[in-house]
Amino acid sequence: MTYNSHHVIYIDGFLQPSITYIGGKIIIARYEHPTISRVWSNENKLKLWQKTEFAVIEARANLGLINREIFTSIFEKLGNQEIDIAWWLKREEETKHDLNAFIDERLRFLPIELQKYWHDGLTSYDTEESAFVSTLRESVSLLKEELKPLIKRLEEMSIEYRYTVMLARTHGQWAEIESFGKRCLTWLVILREGLRNLERTEENLKFSKLSGAIGNYQGITAEIEEEALRILGFQPFYGATQILPRELYAPLAQAICQIVLSLNKIAIDIRLGARSGITILQEPFGKKQKGSSAMPHKKNTISGEKIEGMARAAKGYMNMLMDNVVTWEERAIEQSSVERIAWPDLFHVAIHAIKTMNKVLQGLTVYPDNMLKEINESCGCYAAGEVKEFLRHLGAPYGLGTEGAYRIVQLAAFNVFEPSEEAKRLRENPPTSIAEAQRMLLPLRNTRKPISTQDIIANGKLVVSDRLEANKETIEEWNRILVKIFERPENREKWNQLFAFEYLLKGENTLYEKILGV
Repeated sequence: MTYNSHHVIYIDGFLQPSITYIGGKIIIARYEHPTISRVWSNENKLKLWQKTEFAVIEARANLGLINREIFTSIFEKLGNQEIDIAWWLKREEETKHDLNAFIDERLRFLPIELQKYWHDGLTSYDTEESAFVSTLRESVSLLKEELKPLIKRLEEMSIEYRYTVMLARTHGQWAEIESFGKRCLTWLVILREGLRNLERTEENLKFSKLSGAIGNYQGITAEIEEEALRILGFQPFYGATQILPRELYAPLAQAICQIVLSLNKIAIDIRLGARSGITILQEPFGKKQKGSSAMPHKKNTISGEKIEGMARAAKGYMNMLMDNVVTWEERAIEQSSVERIAWPDLFHVAIHAIKTMNKVLQGLTVYPDNMLKEINESCGCYAAGEVKEFLRHLGAPYGLGTEGAYRIVQLAAFNVFEPSEEAKRLRENPPTSIAEAQRMLLPLRNTRKPISTQDIIANGKLVVSDRLEANKETIEEWNRILVKIFERPENREKWNQLFAFEYLLKGENTLYEKILGV
């Protein structure tokens, strides 16, 4: 493999247009963000290295340790002479040391009397560390800006769908009802927290070091370090070795990964809502798009699936960067190669996932009719929790305890979903041939109008189910208690309220007030 000064990859002599050489690694163009590529490019890295070298010389001038004319002369000579990337790369091949190659490239343009001031008293990572942290800073700033429109979109969706009612699910099973707006609020708060967490980790990006090969100021003084870092916009970190401790950056990697995992959580919710059957959500699907090469009817959730892939990649890069907290004594080099690969790719992955999710939410199709259809098909089970509490309290005078109230609601749910006679026969006698299965397809339709747990319980119509350990006598006693409860008109009135959306969703007002202030 070879590369030229434009950082285009050639493998076996052939141009590879989908691969770009960035800062010492290969990035797949499909997931590449151009600004992140620029920030982590060799050109930018060398400019930042030079900025650090200038700052140290300027600091010495500011402190009266050298004449200001020395700094001015060096700044003018090198500032006006563009760094030759191709020369630097060739020199690195020879020296096997990128920082020394950079020093040599710059020294070419300084007269011998000024060369002694260049990289004077510094070790490689004195020059590199501030540049590295500057790169992290700029990348985090871009990531935050990409995240903000997504947060705004979720705020809009929360308002837009405040009264779009749907069935919530826990453990993949029907639970109580909620609004889709409330579901959007739960997505919103995790991304807001992700942004706050990211901002907290930025506190560690205010530090850098110029304290020498083992961090004890053998090369330059603490005063020079403090002034040079002030020029660069940093504070000294006291207690560094040859490098800053990577414990400073591990929380940042975790924060970025957490954001991508949160995006995956949202993506999974959308993918679950898009499953065939009663589809309630659907990510954008273009008029010329194809969901499957074999099955034309399919509208695969490829964007959400890609986000899960991005989350897996993010976890991999995060784990690599977490391992960087371990170094041998004052320094070894294993952390360097990881950082060249993992940091830019982690930012590429995170921003790609954010952009993908933003496109999904901007074009998300929501099916309120199917949401209501699903609620209807739950046959009143969406109010099961409220029903259980109602029976516990009103049934106590008639001898109905907590266990009995629970089992009554459970049995009512079993009753409403009792299979048809055709379905029972099929379960007991599976087809013995494909032809028989085909014949059974059309008759196997339950044409009965669905009944509701609301009606079964209020009318005392519980029946025996082989799925519940309750005999006929127990169930008859339950029915007698229910008849007594619902003889009183005020109890029927309260009962009907339990199934009303207005009653069940009143608590969501608190969420809207606390989260959105509306």
